[in-house]
Amino acid sequence: MYKIKKIDEGHLGLFATENVKEGTVILWLSTDSTYLPHPTRTSIQVGNLHLEHYEGGCTNHNCNPNAKVLGVMWGLDMNTHYIPFEAFAKSSKLNPVLVASKDILDGEEITFDYETTEEELAEPFQCRCHGKWIRGKST
Repeated sequence: MYKIKKIDEGHLGLFATENVKEGTVILWLSTDSTYLPHPTRTSIQVGNLHLEHYEGGCTNHNCNPNAKVLGVMWGLDMNTHYIPFEAFAKSSKLNPVLVASKDILDGEEITFDYETTEEELAEPFQCRCHGKWIRGKST
């Protein structure tokens, strides 16, 4: 469904290897992950912890992304529900996933908006979308 490709010197990206329909889980971020108490350049904030996941760390920022990080919750109806983390306490233990927020075409880079997950980035940067500084939600 995806592969990691070199974008330019020192930068990797996650790219679709087939068409991905909106609502499809692209990555289960809780698999093969390490949780840290502080942000790094490649971590994804989940509640009050920072998750290091190789493919997740290769997923770049975009202000108009085609994916989003959500939590998985199994309901009393025995169905899977994808919930934004803001809907829960910071200490909630939901399983994080990267989900397609719109249809993604084969060969397209998979991106999400870092300011939807990160309170404060370890390394703020100017986005390639339009030059806005990406610092996190609280800055």
